[in-house]
Amino acid sequence: MADSLTSPGFAHGILYAPILMLASVGTNLRRLTITFVISLLFIWCGLLIMQGGLEAILQPQVLSNRILATLALMTIYLLSSFTIRSQQQQTRHQKQLKLAAGIAKLGYWQLDKSGVILLSPEVARLLHLSRHDKISQTQFVAMFIEKQQQDLNQALNDCLNQQKAIDGEFSLRRDNGPYRIRIMAYHDEQLPNQIQGIIQDVHESKQVEANLAEEQRRFHYLAESTLQFMWTVNAEGVWDSISHLTHDYFGQSEDYILNNWIEFVHPDDQQSVGERWLHSIKTGSPYSDEYRLRRFDGEYKWFLAQATAIRDENEQITKWYGSSINIHQTKLLQQQSEVLSLQLQNTLDSITDAFFTLTTDLRFSYVNNQAMSLFNMSRSTLLDHKGIENTDLDPAGTLAKNLSSALFQQQVISFEHFYETRQLWLDVRIYPSTNGVTVYLRDITRQRRESEELKLLRSAVSQLNDVVIITEAPRYAHEKPNIVFVNSAFERITGYNRQEVIGKTLQILHGPKTEKNELRKIRAAYSTWQPIRAQLTQYHKSGREIVLELNSVPIGLTAGWYTHWVSVERDITEERHLQKQLQLAQRMEAIGQLTGGIAHDFNNLLTVITGNTDLLIDELSDKPALQSLARLISSAAERGAGLTRNLLAFARRQPLSPEAVNINMLIRNMEALLRSSLGQKYQLDMNLSSNIWPVMIDPVQLESSLLNLTINARDAMPKGGKLMISTERFTLLDQQNAAQNDLEPGEYVKIDVMDTGEGIPQELLDKVFEPFFTTKSTGKGNGLGLSMVFGFIKQSGGHIQVQSEIGRGTRFQLFIPHTDMVSPAPVLQAIELSASLENSQQTILVVEDNDLVRQYALSQLRDAGYQVLAAADGHQALSWLASAQQIDLLFTDVLMPGGMTGFELVQQAKELRKDLPVLYTSGYTEKALPEDQGQNGNIAILNKPYHRAALLNRIAQMLNYKT
Repeated sequence: MADSLTSPGFAHGILYAPILMLASVGTNLRRLTITFVISLLFIWCGLLIMQGGLEAILQPQVLSNRILATLALMTIYLLSSFTIRSQQQQTRHQKQLKLAAGIAKLGYWQLDKSGVILLSPEVARLLHLSRHDKISQTQFVAMFIEKQQQDLNQALNDCLNQQKAIDGEFSLRRDNGPYRIRIMAYHDEQLPNQIQGIIQDVHESKQVEANLAEEQRRFHYLAESTLQFMWTVNAEGVWDSISHLTHDYFGQSEDYILNNWIEFVHPDDQQSVGERWLHSIKTGSPYSDEYRLRRFDGEYKWFLAQATAIRDENEQITKWYGSSINIHQTKLLQQQSEVLSLQLQNTLDSITDAFFTLTTDLRFSYVNNQAMSLFNMSRSTLLDHKGIENTDLDPAGTLAKNLSSALFQQQVISFEHFYETRQLWLDVRIYPSTNGVTVYLRDITRQRRESEELKLLRSAVSQLNDVVIITEAPRYAHEKPNIVFVNSAFERITGYNRQEVIGKTLQILHGPKTEKNELRKIRAAYSTWQPIRAQLTQYHKSGREIVLELNSVPIGLTAGWYTHWVSVERDITEERHLQKQLQLAQRMEAIGQLTGGIAHDFNNLLTVITGNTDLLIDELSDKPALQSLARLISSAAERGAGLTRNLLAFARRQPLSPEAVNINMLIRNMEALLRSSLGQKYQLDMNLSSNIWPVMIDPVQLESSLLNLTINARDAMPKGGKLMISTERFTLLDQQNAAQNDLEPGEYVKIDVMDTGEGIPQELLDKVFEPFFTTKSTGKGNGLGLSMVFGFIKQSGGHIQVQSEIGRGTRFQLFIPHTDMVSPAPVLQAIELSASLENSQQTILVVEDNDLVRQYALSQLRDAGYQVLAAADGHQALSWLASAQQIDLLFTDVLMPGGMTGFELVQQAKELRKDLPVLYTSGYTEKALPEDQGQNGNIAILNKPYHRAALLNRIAQMLNYKT
């Protein structure tokens, strides 16, 4: 109890000293030994239960106190055992003296006046004389030490001659030192010539007496030096002695204390002390009691008084030896311990977790209130020799096995157990001891459910396609919002693994193009703890740009303060790319519709201008000055027509005349033109694959596109360089890659046009195909070349890509789709107008919504000798077609007002006149013609603006083909 309740450095060994001293009272050496061994065991076993654990045990003060206490007990034990042995030996000597005849160390001797001494066998043995019973006086005296020889010799003569008795101790000479004997003699009057006496071996007894005196002196010193009151009481119960420390404590004389000791006992304790002491006096039973004694200053202290009776050989009490030990601190600690024990009891009953203890046979020895509630059983029922098997906690016996294992191994065991009856998960902790086990049950059902939910949430977050980042929320401006969590999507999208970013900031993802305004907006939101949505350009570990749309919100893990920011970020790089492409497509579409509308009306005007200019030139043949002006007007009209053709090509509205084309042959035929366009400073390399498919495409427009790309490459290499043109097959099967390349999966012929020029900046690559955009200086281009190429390739069902790097050149890739070959329409050969117009009596139905163009066409055809019918729209044309009027050719515009296009007119016309030939004309079709027929060349069309000769020649071809 003292070791478990006192501080580790308390000197507990001193408590066992008086017990050991009391055990030494009497001659029972076995009792002393048992008491000594038990005291040592208690001193060192106390280390196992003292407060503080292993750290307290290893304190130098603790170990030194135990060692000193052990040495003190050993000293007391040795002294006490030696004293007991001495007393036992002295008792034996006394019995031997009573039986002198039977004691070997007491012998007879006789001396007569002749100087001869007769010795008994016992004396001879004592004197170490072998078979000698007679020696002379001189020999006898010579056996003693020199300084006693004269005294002994004089004593013998005086006793023999003057009849003086001898009784003295003398020391024999021995190798190991003087040996003391007692010589006694008297003169017998009846024998006047001799003396008789006895010789007693007193050497050992004298030694014992000396040792006993020393032991008593030491015992008295120890009694005076210990912090105990030592006192003795005679057989009648009267105090007869006290230790010096006793009067120091009471502050009174020894006589006063001996006669009035009961006055020093606390008034509340006097009656019980007197009764117990009187009972011990009467019965002889050992006395032990705790009471309070008044100190000299009036303060009372608790003492433990113990006394034991000493008995003689008749078992009569001869004396009482007692001691009083100051236990005031122990008593206070005991009282505090009782209070703490009560508090512990109340605490264990009030805690929310079940707590109980089991004996070594696994029976309940204590249960708290929560345990009773858990088992739904009363305390008395559980403590009535009940075990775990008597409850419904462990029907399978798993808990009982763990309890037995913990008790056997003396190891703490913890595990989780499902209480099926109550549907509860319990955290079980088993603490074994030599007296049984302590079991602590904690309901973790909610925590386990939350843990499962957390695992599910973690798994869900980990599998999200969107990035999840959790950062610390800094309280101060200088603190950094370090990353504490990222999910798997972060690793997949950014290329960084968790170990590389945990503990760092999100700046690891920033780069040159990261939007500063967005960062300022985010920092402002973070400073005011406001949720924020933003889009940031960030960087993959490889350096590739990625665009993330983030949604950040603050969260607080501690009440009253935001501790972290959670950001859910979605990779919108592809979406941004598609958005840009959509915006570009919308912009292109808007520009295309605008340019197409302008080109439609502009071509109508140019048709009139061009046709009338041709007439002026013919009419002004005799006026060269005016004719040159007319030619200038014609040239300007041609340039305007070219401009509209480029705009229509970009808008993908131009009428195409696709044919089956061998790309390699077309490029070879253009090689001379391409080289002349480049000039002598430039090198042209061609790498044309022999294994490519023929394609359906307008060869004229394709030649124009390649020439445009060549001229652009030449302008990008002002100091000279190399242009490389290559062809190859290209097959795209993957849908994902197809989407990334804006291509449909399938087979293509790819044309690469690469130069070694200055390159195009990355920020301008998205604009190179826009109309009127150019990086050339003023006067070197109108910005329609690449837009025309782009529109033509797209209109042909293909795709064009551009790759460029500053200082390393530019690469254009043209993808032209491979389609199943369709036989092209027969080629209409040009004919001589004079031959075809001589007897022209055919009737032509002209359908044109523009009055000027219609009048121009009518006048030109009538002048050529044709019969001409006119219609301003499709409905008027159908009226003519439904009549009996002869019509040999239908010449119609493609786009017309009134809700009917030229193609729709032709479809209805075919129903009325099945074999009627049709010639279309248009400066802007707006996809009014079917793409399949246009791409296969099945539609005859005359593009606006057209010259008079082109009109008459095309009309003659159609009529001639009919006949």
